[in-house]
Amino acid sequence: MARLLLPLLALAAIFGCSLAVRDNKGTEFILTFPENFQRDLNQPKLFITTQSLAGASVTITLPANGFQTGVQATYGAVTQVDLDRAASELRGSQKSDKAVHITSDVEIVVYGVFAERASSDAYLALPTDVLGMEYYVPCTTIVRNWNEEGLVDIPSEFGVAGVRDGTTVTITPTQAVTFDGQNYAAGQAFTVQLNRFETLQVQATEDLTGSRITANQPVAVLSGNLFAVVGNGQQGTGDHVVEMIPPVDTWGKEFVTVPLKKHTGGDLFRVVAARDNTQVDVTNENMKTLNAGDYWEFDVPSNEYRHVTSSEPVLLVQYSKTGSVDSTATDPFMMFIPPVAQFESEYTFATVDLIADPSASTHHVNLVIRSADKAGLRLDGALLPGNTVWQPVPGTNYEATRLTISGGTHRVVHISPIATFGLFSYGYTQPESYGYPGGLRLAQIAVFCSVTNPVANDRVDNDCDGRVDEELLNGADDDGDGLIDEDLASGTCYDDREQYKTCVEQEVQNCKNQVLNSLGLSRRSKREAKSALEYETPIRYSYGNLVAAVGVMACGSIMVVAMATIYLKEKRRLQ
Repeated sequence: MARLLLPLLALAAIFGCSLAVRDNKGTEFILTFPENFQRDLNQPKLFITTQSLAGASVTITLPANGFQTGVQATYGAVTQVDLDRAASELRGSQKSDKAVHITSDVEIVVYGVFAERASSDAYLALPTDVLGMEYYVPCTTIVRNWNEEGLVDIPSEFGVAGVRDGTTVTITPTQAVTFDGQNYAAGQAFTVQLNRFETLQVQATEDLTGSRITANQPVAVLSGNLFAVVGNGQQGTGDHVVEMIPPVDTWGKEFVTVPLKKHTGGDLFRVVAARDNTQVDVTNENMKTLNAGDYWEFDVPSNEYRHVTSSEPVLLVQYSKTGSVDSTATDPFMMFIPPVAQFESEYTFATVDLIADPSASTHHVNLVIRSADKAGLRLDGALLPGNTVWQPVPGTNYEATRLTISGGTHRVVHISPIATFGLFSYGYTQPESYGYPGGLRLAQIAVFCSVTNPVANDRVDNDCDGRVDEELLNGADDDGDGLIDEDLASGTCYDDREQYKTCVEQEVQNCKNQVLNSLGLSRRSKREAKSALEYETPIRYSYGNLVAAVGVMACGSIMVVAMATIYLKEKRRLQ
């Protein structure tokens, strides 16, 4: 009987249990807000949404002042929470206690939004279970402005939030900085002790891109600029820029760039390296070699799509230029671009409400997908608009498109869980903007890989081929590498919801086979049992048949539930 339970428990695990997968959705977040240039008394905000049809019970706490509130996040909607600026915004170059703590009973998606009049940006928050212990930060060229007091430098900056008590953070800045009244030269490492919910911010009057942050325990890291004018010789309209940075162990080696909609004056990109002797190749550019902390900035015309590859994991960041460069109603923002290995097969994301001129706001998404898979995309449960134009990415099997969408929460999914794609969300009004990835996997693809047993949807590269969860449980070689069912996107064999019936019938047969095999009632075992029956063990054989029958019945019952579960999950996923 014990052997019978094994396949049944395995089936129950496959169909009834959820894994804590590594992506941007989570049940706990610890974050903060780097300093914004404007002082219009607008509050930082959280935008929260969920994929749970039952909604999510969310608790937000500001340890700095003891504030706590509970909200209900609703499927298909955005829940906004205003935060006390004094308790959540980092100020100056110093240690503080400005963390924001968010917990939920089910997984949620969280955005940090700091929308001031003429100085706005937002970021995709990363949950605590994917945070790391090594980071390199992107910022951008600082702005120097004249006012009645003379030349004023508007700094670049990065912030760190502690997740656990007793965390030692080591910072190696690329520029001279002053922190807590102490001066440090460029390249001079210094340490800061952080407990849970304690924070720090480092600012400099030069570009801090490439600064390294390490810790003995996971931390949250955000970076950007107080205010930045990107492109056009740092002349023109500017904006606050910020992103929450993924840890180095999730960086990748292959990327696709897509120009931003509305711009005609091109986009800036930066590649940041974490390892010495990193070879970086960009379409239409000469190859460059970067060492750890180095970055390469390149300008891409608004009609070009580029392919970026590297010999070692890198971080790629896209910058929207000032609207002054092409006389458009746009503004700067900073958005990190996930590598193709971290693309998802479904996204739930939200747009940002901009302040300066809400009636003129426009919201957009860029999509990147393999050419063979684009027909399977669904936007809010429907096919993409009939006028969607796809552009091939030279030197790849990818295509990209840019769509204008309405404000609010949206879902973009593919009918197959192994057809992954990239999604980037951004928007403008005059003179504000925002931009962030719509979501991503955060598998640890940049660390040493060892082959592991496949667990469905575990966000782990089980076969060490640089891809994550690329197979269906269907007995076929879906990714063409000669292996079968080696890195599963799903514990089921469905490819889309029309195939679920055939899939479950297959699983029922598999279940029967598992039960029989676990009891030793293969053909050979049956012959042995028959022989035993003829001589001295009729009761044992009858018991075996009874157990087998019970096992098959139990398995069939599980599969009926599984069939309904598969169908409902897939139906919901495609809505």
